[in-house]
This record gives sequence, structure tokens and C-alpha cells, in this order.
Amino acid sequence: MTLRFPSRIIIGWMGIAAALIVAPTAGAGADLSSTWHEDASGYEEAVRQQKVLHAPMLVYFHTDWCPHCRAFDQLLEDEKVRSQLRPYIKVRVNPEHGEAEKDLFEERFGAEGYPALFFQDSETDSPSRISAKGPADRFVAQFAE
Repeated sequence: MTLRFPSRIIIGWMGIAAALIVAPTAGAGADLSSTWHEDASGYEEAVRQQKVLHAPMLVYFHTDWCPHCRAFDQLLEDEKVRSQLRPYIKVRVNPEHGEAEKDLFEERFGAEGYPALFFQDSETDSPSRISAKGPADRFVAQFAE
């Protein structure tokens, strides 16, 4: 015996399944996890996301050769730091990856030196530089100020 379903029913169920897969979960804006947007295109996507979610953004400028950046990358793995940054939209930009990344670093953020870390509130367009120095308690304390 073969079961036959009208195509409307099958298409309807496929639509519901697709909606459940791509729909944001409740509180998604409150838990942005450990996802990092990368480089200039990632920054643009993060700005769009920030407008929708009204979440604060953290922008981290680094290079591959920078020993202080590697130390900060290790600090980012600390559970206290990860927990503190969970509600933030996070962007990691390497200014050596292209002109757009270099312009973000020099022109938009006016940064010099690595690592350069900026907080950008969802209500203002003006980023403020914060310290990338550890240990974890010292780094996390900046967010309470």
C-alpha cells in the first residue's frame, strides 16, 4: 500500500521545517555566543546586525605576526571573558588583509598599534577604545565601568 499526500501538504511541511531552522531562537540577541565576524565585510554585516538587535559591538584589530594579539586570543578563551562577551556582536579585523580593512583601522577607528580593541554601543556611532590586557578579571572589569 502506497501513501499519497497532496503536494500542498508536503510543501507546507517543508516550509514550516525551513522556518524553524532559520528562525532566531528566543533571546538570540541576548546570547550571540562565540561567533566572530571577520574583516571589513564582517564589520558591515555586524553593523547591520547591530541595527536590528540593538546589541553592543566589540571590534578587535589584530595581525598574524603580533605576539600581543596572540596573547589576547588566549585571553578570549577564558570562560570569564567568553561569558562577558556573549551578548556582544564581535568583529575581528586584520588590517593587512586589504584596503577596506586598513581604512577601517586607520580612518573609521583612528587606531594605531595592535591589538586594538573598541567598544561600540548600539545607541552611538562613536567607538571607544578599551584595553586588551589581561588577566581575565582585569579585562572583564572594564565592562562594569
